[in-house]
Amino acid sequence: MVEDNYETRKEDLMNKRTGTFILTALSLAGLGTAGCERKPQQRASDASKSTDGLAPVLPENLFVQEAPAGARDVTDVKADKSATAEVVVHGRIGGRKEPFVDGAAMFMLADVNMRPCNELHGDRCPTPWDYCCEPRESLVAKVATIQVIGADGRPLRINLKGKHGLEPLAELTVAGEVAQRDEHGTLVINAREIHVNTNRG
Repeated sequence: MVEDNYETRKEDLMNKRTGTFILTALSLAGLGTAGCERKPQQRASDASKSTDGLAPVLPENLFVQEAPAGARDVTDVKADKSATAEVVVHGRIGGRKEPFVDGAAMFMLADVNMRPCNELHGDRCPTPWDYCCEPRESLVAKVATIQVIGADGRPLRINLKGKHGLEPLAELTVAGEVAQRDEHGTLVINAREIHVNTNRG
């Protein structure tokens, strides 16, 4: 009984943390200049254990060598209200100080045309991928949340940071299905294929 209660509490905590990330990422609450003033927070990158004690496994064909065709910028996909099913989006990982969520296969993708603060000013901002120099209203229109889901329809319990070159400011093309979008700027995409551009100049 004690073990059952523990697993239930752990499940509730995981769901709460994932939900909090989505709300924070999509509303961009609390963004400002703080990211340029503080050192990046260290996060654990180990995979979260599932309830059966096994680490989750990413889909075998998730990372692809060739970029999916027909990619559009994040801003274009967000502005296109007809984009409610299959989409291909191109962007860079970023949009907040910690664009990954610890314990869930989720990250934020920013429009590739949006330049991080260090490129704009040549400053030494320790977290330029948070785009803290971008006006909040503009940033909301230029970021989306990417997630990799399991058979249960929920994000896999694994931190994607460091996997196959997934790092802040990495340039990606993601093909997948729109899981959620609304008039408040929410755009969540279930990734089916991810191509990491390793030939950036």
